[in-house]
Amino acid sequence: MPKHNRYSVLFALFALFTALTQFDNRLFAQGKRPNVLILMNDDMSRHCVGATGGQQALTPNIDAIAKRGTVMQNVVHQGAFSGAICTCSRAMMLTGRALWTVTPNFNYKAPAQLKTPDILYPEQFRNEGWQTFGTGKWHNGNAALLRSFDHAEAITGGMLPFNERDRGGAKDNAIEIGMMNPQCNRISNSGEVEKHGSQGWSTDVFYDAAETFIDETWDRENPFMMYISTNAPHDPRHVPDDILARFKNVVEPPNYRSTHPFDNGHMNVRDELVYKPPHSPETVRRERAIYLAMCAQIDDRIGRLIAKLDSIGQLENTIILFTSDHGLAVGEHGLLGKQNLYDGSWRVPMILAGPGIPKGETRDGFAYLHGIFPTLADFAGIEAPEHSKEFGFASTIRGESNGLPAVFGAYTPNAKSDRGVRAARSGDFKLLYYTHSKRKQLFNVVDDPWEMNDLIGDPQFSEQANRLLASLHDWMQTSGDPMRN
Repeated sequence: MPKHNRYSVLFALFALFTALTQFDNRLFAQGKRPNVLILMNDDMSRHCVGATGGQQALTPNIDAIAKRGTVMQNVVHQGAFSGAICTCSRAMMLTGRALWTVTPNFNYKAPAQLKTPDILYPEQFRNEGWQTFGTGKWHNGNAALLRSFDHAEAITGGMLPFNERDRGGAKDNAIEIGMMNPQCNRISNSGEVEKHGSQGWSTDVFYDAAETFIDETWDRENPFMMYISTNAPHDPRHVPDDILARFKNVVEPPNYRSTHPFDNGHMNVRDELVYKPPHSPETVRRERAIYLAMCAQIDDRIGRLIAKLDSIGQLENTIILFTSDHGLAVGEHGLLGKQNLYDGSWRVPMILAGPGIPKGETRDGFAYLHGIFPTLADFAGIEAPEHSKEFGFASTIRGESNGLPAVFGAYTPNAKSDRGVRAARSGDFKLLYYTHSKRKQLFNVVDDPWEMNDLIGDPQFSEQANRLLASLHDWMQTSGDPMRN
């Protein structure tokens, strides 16, 4: 064989070997288990994030995640059977169960001290070989914490403490507690929950703990599942002055009222009494500015964490889920809290990015927040519990389905109360039904996203109202709602 032909054959074999090697590497990369990063926040409305419609929000790093992934615009939490909406919402997310089946007892203590035979989603990832880490607000009890995480640092319970300055007191020497120096728990080396102190803003304490886990604790032979849950922007609203300075021209929302126009079933809940109504425009502007600034502080730390993952070559192999346990009114409809089912409180921001997730997409399909368990399992390639699968929205994210045909919500102070509200959303329309007064509201939330134009009683929309009311009553009957009879 001529010399140049031998070189040609050798070159061809080398090229074939290289191509096969690259193909094999691509297959290996496709089969590599992804890291999972949960960015959970407390009380963060969709209006706090630019990518989910926050016109006054400053969240460039969260918005950048949205550009790398998919935004779900119509995700709702299903509700609560106590004023502590977060405990019910988080218990539903952990188990993948709907509201009336998440615990055997409809009271505050059941989800706050969650003891269930259901596997929890961090526990599922842990059992499948992910190294699990948690930090920040937990609020579902130590038993669930110990089941969920290999490592946990800087864990807090419910609300961080108020002080007189936070409440508008006049004492100049009041100690700044609020979001500073939270008292925390950790999982000790012996596998027990132990207390520890911390220094700094709570958001920084939590994200510092997450970065330390990546730098010092994570075994890179296995993927991580990291859960970072801020107390912010829950009250007490408290933020560094330099971040608050970014929000000088915040205005009250379009649906601002000084008081709610009627008894919604729970007007004296603690959230509504932090600043007693009527709420002046000045109060609402101030509180919304601090609220948005607390979200901007979270965004700053998210940006720093994303940069760290990128610098160590892990960003492209990390599924990121950004969301909140529920929203918050902060002046909308004359309310301050989340114990209602207006969209500011009911709908949540939801962004996913990472392997297998379309980039730069938005989905309008309906989904429940507790569908994150089967959704994350789907993208990570593991099996979620059967009871959770009907709520998964991975196929909606992929563009393979249009989401749920309707979503429903319920809020009641406790299971023995006949006071509260129920919600049904299908298509463009949403119905609110107040169980104690039988009062109804109807909104076209596509044309009227701030829910300012109540269409109930308008003959032109009677068909939509009757259809939604009938579907709501059906859901109440089949879901186990204590008000179903």
